[in-house]
Formats: sequence, C-alpha cells, structure tokens
Amino acid sequence: MCKATRALSAALLLSAAVFGMNLVSPAAYGAAAGLTTHNKALVDAIQGAQADAKAGRWAEALAKAKEADAIREDKPAALNPVIHDMIVNYAISAKDYSTAMDQLEKNIRAGEGNKTQNLQKALAISITAKNKTKTDEFAKELGGNLDNTTRLFIANQMASSGQFREALEYARPALEGNPSEEALKFQQAVCFKMNDANCRRSALEQLAANYSKLEYWHDLLQLARNEKGLSDDQMMDIYRLRFAVGDIKTTDEYTDMAQEALVAGYPSEAKSALDKAAAAKLLNGDRSERLTKKVNEDVAQNGAVQADLQKKAAADPNVSVKLGLIYWSSGKNKEGEEAIRSAIANGKLADPDAAKVALGHVLLAEGKKQDAVNAFNSVAKNGKEAQIAKLWAIYARRG
Repeated sequence: MCKATRALSAALLLSAAVFGMNLVSPAAYGAAAGLTTHNKALVDAIQGAQADAKAGRWAEALAKAKEADAIREDKPAALNPVIHDMIVNYAISAKDYSTAMDQLEKNIRAGEGNKTQNLQKALAISITAKNKTKTDEFAKELGGNLDNTTRLFIANQMASSGQFREALEYARPALEGNPSEEALKFQQAVCFKMNDANCRRSALEQLAANYSKLEYWHDLLQLARNEKGLSDDQMMDIYRLRFAVGDIKTTDEYTDMAQEALVAGYPSEAKSALDKAAAAKLLNGDRSERLTKKVNEDVAQNGAVQADLQKKAAADPNVSVKLGLIYWSSGKNKEGEEAIRSAIANGKLADPDAAKVALGHVLLAEGKKQDAVNAFNSVAKNGKEAQIAKLWAIYARRG
C-alpha cells in the first residue's frame, strides 16, 4: 500500500471511530477531502493512536495523537480538525481533562469547528473535572447560547459526577415555567438518586399531568403506596387509580386488588378486578378459586348490606358517605352522589376530606370532569387525603 493511501485509510478509520460516519471508498473520499500525504511518520502516529485507542490504552493513544498534531511536513490541513478531535476524545477517556479543555480552547481561538458546541463540550468537561474556575469561564462565554437543552446536558454531567444538588440548581431555569419532558425526567432521576421522595414526586406529578405515560404513573403510584399509615379506603383509592391507568397487570396484582376491595367493603370492585384478570387468562390456582367464590358470595349479599346502611345513614353522615361509595362502586352513580352530598351538607363528618374525594369519584363516573377536579382540589393541602386527591385530580384532568 502506498504512503498516501495509508494516510488516507488512517484518516477514514479515525472518522469512523470518532464520529460513526458511513465510509465511502478511500480513493473517493481522499479525492474529495484532499487527505493525501507522503509523510510516513504522520501515518504511523495516526494509526498507532487508533490501535492504542482500540485496545483501551488511552494515555498512549493521546501521546501519539499529540505526536501527529506536532507534525507539520506534508500534512493536509483537513486532517488537523480530525486529529484535534482525537486529542479531545482520547484525553477524556484518559481522564486527562486539562488536556481536553486546552485543546478545545485552542480550537475556539483558531475558529475551528462550531464555537458554541466547542464551548458546551468544554463546559461539560470542566464540570466533570470539578474545575469551578473553568466552569464559570466557559459558562460566561456561552452567555445567551446556553439554551435549556445545553443546560440540561451540563446538569447531567454534574449529576454523573455526584453533584446532585448542584445539578438541580444549575438546571433550575429549565425546570421553571412549563418545563419539557426531558427536564422533568432529569429532575425525577436526580431526586431518585438523592432519595428525595418529595422532590421526585413533584416531577412525576408534572410528568403524569402533561404526558400521562404509564411509566410515570407507575412510579408515582409506587410512591403513594409507600406512604405509611394508609387506611383501607386510601389503599383502595390507589388500587382504583392503578386499575384505571393500566398499572395492574399480573395475577397477584389483580387478586391483591380484589382482596383489598373486599376488606374495604366494595365487593363489586373486587369482582371487576377478577373479571378483568379472568379475561386476560390470569386466574389460576387455589387462591384465585377461593377468592372468586368469596367475591361472588359478597356480591350476592351486597343488596342486604346496602339496605342496612340505608337505615343507619339518616342518623350518621359517615355511614352515608360509605353508602354513597358502595352505590358508586355498584354503578349507581345518581344514588351515590345524593348520599355523599347529603353527608357533606350535614357537616358532622369524621373525615370531611374523604367525603370530598368520594364525591369526586362519583362526579367523574358521571362524566362531570371539571366538577370532579374541583371536588378533588377542594381537599385540604396539608391533610391526610391530600396526596391521593391530587393524583385523582391529575387523572380527572387527563381523563
């Protein structure tokens, strides 16, 4: 192989390794780019750098790339930016951040490549290196070119270096107003690493509200389930929401929901869960058989349970709320709304916020979405029903 072709092949291999570009024939590329040389030392330095890089010998690869950069004789000008990218990338891999930043600064001064992109990369490296002086210097030079995408990229670099709080603070402008899905995903991921449940919940709530993907609902509802001291009705409300968004998928999840519905006193909902599991061919084994038998028995007795509660409801508004929920779970929305509104009007409830959540359920089932949202939002923000009510308000709005 002639020297010119060897140099050309080296440059092409480098371009493929660094940029993942599609290769054309060496002759065609060489003719187009003018990458021809008769300097054997230059060819050997580039090929040696590539060989060391392929073997993971980054310090040696960097040294040979610098050697190629220092050669001036019979060196195509178009090869310089390629070698400079070698130096930057090999220096990063060798964790020689000073060299990487120095080369990028040289590129910037020489007007080589895109200045903004060079500054962005230099800024990211300075953050990884925890070099505050250079970080401030590069950020200042970027100025108005620091858009949210760039800011998040840099914040991600900070988070990757373990600077979680600093990363969130740096990303703050991207998280204000109407943050993008990318920004919110970044926030929840960093908050998760910090084990900050409230911070993560805030991001997931916005993700569920604006993008409503199952993955966001799943994580959000997992946080809700992890709360301590949940009552049977609160746990049931979480199951209902999981059921509504499609987060219940396995045999155990369906049977657990049915079991919880029985414990909380809603056999019709237990039957709905088992019916869906049966349709998906997920019911099997002794547990499913016993549970199905128990659910059918409780559904058959539900009329008598409702009749008994009707007798007590006039004297006890708390019973009226329970009756309203049972009506609703049985598909009697009109009767459910009347019972719950009557209880709220009475004003002597042990848990007024729970009654507001119950009313929200009935209104949503009746197709009165905004009224349902208003009912959920009327729950006290610092009360024990607050988190569940907020989740149902988000769901009702997305509907």
